[in-house]
Amino acid sequence: MVVAIIIPTYNRKEYLQMLLEQLRKQTNSLHAELIPVVVIDGSTDGTLELLTDQYPEAKILQGPGNWWWTKSINEGSTYAISQLNPDYLLLLNDDSQILPSYSDELLKTIDPQVSTAIIASISVTDTQPERISFSGIRSINWLKFKKYNYYPAFTLSNSVPSKQVLPTYALNGRGTLIPTHVFQKLGMLDQQHFPQYGSDDDLALRAWKNGFQVLINFEAKVIDRTMETSKGAAFRNDSLILFLKSFFTWNSVNYLPKQLFFFYRHGYKFLMPFYFVKYLLGTSYAYFFKYKKLRREL
Repeated sequence: MVVAIIIPTYNRKEYLQMLLEQLRKQTNSLHAELIPVVVIDGSTDGTLELLTDQYPEAKILQGPGNWWWTKSINEGSTYAISQLNPDYLLLLNDDSQILPSYSDELLKTIDPQVSTAIIASISVTDTQPERISFSGIRSINWLKFKKYNYYPAFTLSNSVPSKQVLPTYALNGRGTLIPTHVFQKLGMLDQQHFPQYGSDDDLALRAWKNGFQVLINFEAKVIDRTMETSKGAAFRNDSLILFLKSFFTWNSVNYLPKQLFFFYRHGYKFLMPFYFVKYLLGTSYAYFFKYKKLRREL
């Protein structure tokens, strides 16, 4: 089994090096061929030199600096498919952290009889006590525009059973294993409408609509640098000005046109005004009230 690991990066040489070292230390009892494909999108911090000098196993693709996350994933995947003929693509962020057993836990989820499922990893915080920042979405009520998580965001991870593989209607990008033929069938990620955020969730819903399963494996864990991701997100210690600007910044997690297109594509079109108002109120409530205490703890 060949797994191409697509890693977009921009000026995070130290974090990237940590991840590549962790990939080298995978127990890999399933004997998969794990090939890092690093997409350097305009980095100026010596990332290219680091890879050339110390990581000959990594395949390198360079972008002009304006590909952002989604196009970097697509370009890296296109390169991998043409040059490596992988069975699976594994999406990881350059600041992701993984344990030695990670690839085994993720790959053992694959059912040889049903090789069309997208398999997600849970995400946990890099702070202690460890909390689950993404546990998958068990259902979405589009009339109310309400997502139902398996566990509330930032639930203590020691209170969550690890031996679970469940369907999910959302992805978070970090630690997503996709059969190559499924990714091609879905037309890859939508880089036009979701250049930085949202393309993973969009992929999950498009996969279900096309008859493919999307699962989340609670034993496959990606540690994320919680306060260094998703600038403008309600759980971060961002200023009020930055939070408000995030609704109008095209590459932010809260960008309104991105959200509206997501509602248009997957929700009920006649409820667009309701979705818009509910999103604004819900995100604002999370910033001002829901995560106020949590921000002090993370």
